[in-house]
Amino acid sequence: MMVLAWFPGDSVLLLAAALLAGGLALGHRAGGLRLALLCSAGLLAAFAAPWVRQTVPDALLPDHPLSRLMGADFVWAFGLAFLALGLAGQLLHDPLAVKLHTHWAADRQEAWQRLNHRLGLVLGGGLSLCAGWMILTLTLPLGFLANQIPAAQPQQDPLSQRWAARLYRDGSALGLTPVARWLDPVPADFYTAAEVAGLVYQNCSTNNLMHIRQFRSHLLGYPGLLDSAHHPRITQLAHVWTTNTFFMGLHQRTNLHQLLAHPQLQAAWTDPDLSAQIAQVDLLDLKTYLQTGQSAQYAPHTLALQGRAPLLGSWRLDASQTLAQFKSRYPKMNAAERTALEHYFQELAADLALSFSDGTCYLEGRAFPERALGQTATAQRENVSPRDFLPVIPESASGRPIQLLAQGAWEKKPGGSFKTHWKWGTADSPVSLQMFPDRLLLTVESMRGEKYVFQRPRL
Repeated sequence: MMVLAWFPGDSVLLLAAALLAGGLALGHRAGGLRLALLCSAGLLAAFAAPWVRQTVPDALLPDHPLSRLMGADFVWAFGLAFLALGLAGQLLHDPLAVKLHTHWAADRQEAWQRLNHRLGLVLGGGLSLCAGWMILTLTLPLGFLANQIPAAQPQQDPLSQRWAARLYRDGSALGLTPVARWLDPVPADFYTAAEVAGLVYQNCSTNNLMHIRQFRSHLLGYPGLLDSAHHPRITQLAHVWTTNTFFMGLHQRTNLHQLLAHPQLQAAWTDPDLSAQIAQVDLLDLKTYLQTGQSAQYAPHTLALQGRAPLLGSWRLDASQTLAQFKSRYPKMNAAERTALEHYFQELAADLALSFSDGTCYLEGRAFPERALGQTATAQRENVSPRDFLPVIPESASGRPIQLLAQGAWEKKPGGSFKTHWKWGTADSPVSLQMFPDRLLLTVESMRGEKYVFQRPRL
């Protein structure tokens, strides 16, 4: 049957033809009575498998985190139950056949044989259709996931994965997917999670590094994921750097089997605290958010109805608006200083993200000033005295990796403002935040009250 994976035609129709031919041949040879017992065993096994699967030991399953989720335990449970019930049915066959044989008069034995063969053909055909249905059902999860994450070199995928992927594509083309899911042992959330994984895979495999960084920030900025996103195991997986072998696997479109076997992914998958956090995420809302940039669960009116702060989610530094704040703060800058400050804010804005979960504020990027940019003027020039303050630009941070710079619990203050406290590098400062309809104004209180403007990111 595996050879059908290489046939240059429709694999589902070929599979159906092969199963039907085998079923008819089996029915003609075995007879209706034997096939009736076998069909009964299969039906009972299908109903018993959901309970039996809980007893299947891990030693019988493939060694990767998704084996149970994709129904490998159900396959074993069904197979074992079918084997046991099938053997029991065959033990009943001979005495039952003798009883039925003697029930028919001698002159009607030939009629009984014809009936038995014809019934065998009907049941053999029905059994082949049920077998095809079962194969489509059990290969559906792996096939769906494999099509969401198409490898750059699919010929390197395991044969079972290629076979499942092809069956899913051909079955979908024939409109058989809804039928296959009638007995699907996999939770419905699996398919939404697979679609989210596909979006991550596709957006990380582009050669546009800026797009990858923007998508990463967008993904990790989803309010429901924020606390999980800053878990050390997720931080390792999401690190956009050539030393991150998991990210490079995504970027190079490594096959699904190798990605699932990655030690860092397995460690994250089996971490109980992280799994508990991710289990709370609304995957359907996350998928919509990644596709459209809109979240129904975290929309302003929804948060207002729930009594939650409207600043939840991710914000990006607005370089031009922040520059305007500094121009107002330090009006005696000359053109060169303004240009240098503008370039610095543009460099920060490329990767600087401010995000809020229900309890914690996170600042992530390559760098954030550890001192006030306004320093006492040292150069003597017209209209500038030693008492004036002029911006002094820190060294470029372009060579640094993106990292978590600071975090702290935040609270709402009277008047609608918010407050947190950060420690980053050598800096330590209270930080106040004020929301406006289209922006967030951040004030670093111990750094001469310098202000930074953030806006919601756009897709």
